[in-house]
Amino acid sequence: MNSKYLWTALAALIFLNGCNHDESSTLSTAVEPPKTDVELLNKQEWDDNRVYVTKDNYILMKEANGTIPGLMKPCFVVNSAKEWPREDLSNADSYDLPRVDFRWDNGEFTNASSDEKAIYEARDKIWSIKTDGTDLRLVTDFLDVVPPRPHNRAVTVKMMRRSPNNRYLAWSNNVEKVIFDLKTQESTVLGTDRGHSQFLWAEDSSYLYFEDRAKYWKYELATGKTTQMDDEFHFSEVGVIYGGKRYVVAGLGVSVYDEATGRELYGVSVLPIELAERDYLNINHERKMKYVLKNRSISPDGKYAWGESAQYRYFINLETKEVKSEKIVRSEVGDYQYFEQLGLNANYVRDGAGGVIFLKLNEDKTVPKDKWTNWPQVCSGHSATLSWLYNGFANNGAFIKEDK
Repeated sequence: MNSKYLWTALAALIFLNGCNHDESSTLSTAVEPPKTDVELLNKQEWDDNRVYVTKDNYILMKEANGTIPGLMKPCFVVNSAKEWPREDLSNADSYDLPRVDFRWDNGEFTNASSDEKAIYEARDKIWSIKTDGTDLRLVTDFLDVVPPRPHNRAVTVKMMRRSPNNRYLAWSNNVEKVIFDLKTQESTVLGTDRGHSQFLWAEDSSYLYFEDRAKYWKYELATGKTTQMDDEFHFSEVGVIYGGKRYVVAGLGVSVYDEATGRELYGVSVLPIELAERDYLNINHERKMKYVLKNRSISPDGKYAWGESAQYRYFINLETKEVKSEKIVRSEVGDYQYFEQLGLNANYVRDGAGGVIFLKLNEDKTVPKDKWTNWPQVCSGHSATLSWLYNGFANNGAFIKEDK
């Protein structure tokens, strides 16, 4: 509930009160319905100007930092996740902008606590939000499929990837690999082997590649069939299938495959040309770690990719195969910084989950130093991380409504 909706509701209330006043000559008495808990809470004067959504959850409007004076953004305090609205595929208003999935332990918890509700609130859950910071939704708390273990009461999310049709969420805690169906609210466990997790959705959401037992698998949603892929098959935790091509953003660049045949079409390396022409295995460890991409992202259509190593940042145009780079200077904002969520056509970038940095890129796809915004997105719990963009083609890829 943002300020626009609050003012709309207030205007409607004023209108209805006016109607009642006009009819007072014909109605001798009018029984006012009892106020709800939320209405009573919102009638109070709060020092932080909070607005309650339910009796245990509220929104704080905070002024964002940046170059737009007076810009207010919501910061969410969720003390009762089960009362918070869930993501609803039938609600078209939720999908008029690109959205972001992220993990968040919304409640406070200490090891000394034995309160089951406090323990539940502090567990990892998967949430989603619009790229402009509105319409927070609970996607799943997944406790029905992965119960807490005696030695570790909390299930920790390590990765999540949303299907292109928005219906399915693949997530993992590096043990269980699960598909959650938002329409049916049912979960399917694909694997239970401890180890690294990766997911990649088909362009039409009909199948999912995933990693389990150090091997790659293909799961078909219509049949429930799981097939092991051969040793020549490649994908990575950052990638996309679009236009019949599979884009794989790996440690040293991007490889592009024909999805139907599996044939590699081309690759783009971030290594300097003098190193790219040599056998990578012959480069000593210290030297190659300068270039290995520890942070990566890709645009929804696979046209652009980004990566950040220990010393460099790279921006890759997969159509022209052009690589732009910069050396990281910790005391300065770089031209290719904050690209964690890379929008369609690389017009927008968004970085972070607990706190958000939001940028509309320059025409040359660099960070504008004179126009930026950042704000706290969550105001309860301990941490929010693992942002991943989905619904990326909505609003022509623009992250704010008035800009298409």
